[in-house]
Amino acid sequence: MILCVTTNPAIDVIYKMDDLDVNGINRVDDVYKTPGGKGINVAKVLNLMKADFLVTGFIGGKNGDYVIDKLDDVNIKHDFIYTNVDTRNCIRVIYGDKQMEIYEKTRRIDSRFERTFMSLLKDIKKNYNIATISGSLMNGLSEEFLENIMDLLNENCKVILDVNGEVTKKILVNGYRPYIIKPNYYEFREIIDFTEEMSSEDFINSDGEFLKKIFDNEILKGIEAVLVTHGRYGALLKYKDNLYRIKVPQHEVVRTVGSGDATVAGLSKFIDEDESMMNAVIKAISLGVLNANVDEVEKIDVDRIQEIAEEIDVELL
Repeated sequence: MILCVTTNPAIDVIYKMDDLDVNGINRVDDVYKTPGGKGINVAKVLNLMKADFLVTGFIGGKNGDYVIDKLDDVNIKHDFIYTNVDTRNCIRVIYGDKQMEIYEKTRRIDSRFERTFMSLLKDIKKNYNIATISGSLMNGLSEEFLENIMDLLNENCKVILDVNGEVTKKILVNGYRPYIIKPNYYEFREIIDFTEEMSSEDFINSDGEFLKKIFDNEILKGIEAVLVTHGRYGALLKYKDNLYRIKVPQHEVVRTVGSGDATVAGLSKFIDEDESMMNAVIKAISLGVLNANVDEVEKIDVDRIQEIAEEIDVELL
């Protein structure tokens, strides 16, 4: 059973228009509104796959009520801590072939809600053998919040960590070892202090010996699998002592938002079903590809996972 931890949920609001007048009034007919945040996106994909899971974190205000109502509408199981802080909005404006994003910062959460969440986690952790931790931290949570979660979950859960590079690095430096980390290329650069100027495409296509030296970084020792995603260029996987280059099929890309979350959902689902690491990774990346083919996560066609998986190329470096 899978536990999805999302400390900073949101309402995703998407406006689509032909053009944007930055100094005038813009009237929008095409508006899409849905519960969001990385952990909730993971939960949505797990729900499409009919996985056994629960999503938890912090919620508040009328926006929080909206999130709960919408999750209930599609039977997504949840157990959130209600707080004194209204759940944020994340606004994306798509105009022509451009887009801009506006992410609200929440007000500061009271520390008592963090303690309540930890008590909840102590009570429910025994029910789960996989846990995903995704997204940004809510304003006001303690600096040790994620480490405290890791202390609780590492006892009986395989933890899949997908947070920003700076936070991931801090956790690893402090001696914690998730089962899997899934940074993108730019987050990975932060984690290992890679300063060489190099594009994502050039990095993933680098010489195998060069890449093996990069991944032989002390900070990555003890992690079962490090999956570094590179969008349409594919991914690099370090699993135990081996490094693999993974190339994905070049299908039409409608959007990239949420593909990493779909991948995390796949990792948790297929590992929970005792798939081998390589099979789990290939199927999880297939979900990321399928997410990029649609304009809403709810439209992912999970029946095509195996079809896409068969188009993925894996090279042992």
